[in-house]
Amino acid sequence: MRFLKKYGEPYNKAYDDLRQELELLGFENTQGSVYVNHSKENTLTQVYKVINKLSQIEWFKKSVRDIRAFKVEDFSDFTEIMKS
Repeated sequence: MRFLKKYGEPYNKAYDDLRQELELLGFENTQGSVYVNHSKENTLTQVYKVINKLSQIEWFKKSVRDIRAFKVEDFSDFTEIMKS
């Protein structure tokens, strides 16, 4: 994979670099490779900005297997219920 040439083993820094890029565009890492944007702006515009930015990262563009986006209509956080 292309990112191994850039990052080597372990390649955790690759995930950290992607996280930083996505955070600059208003996305928050929630779990694993899942990112959420809580912006009230047009969310499709936000997704386009991310895709545009990531497509400029050569190793990522050549390594990516799957990118999906979906809109969460009601982002309900049940964490407190589970912990109580």
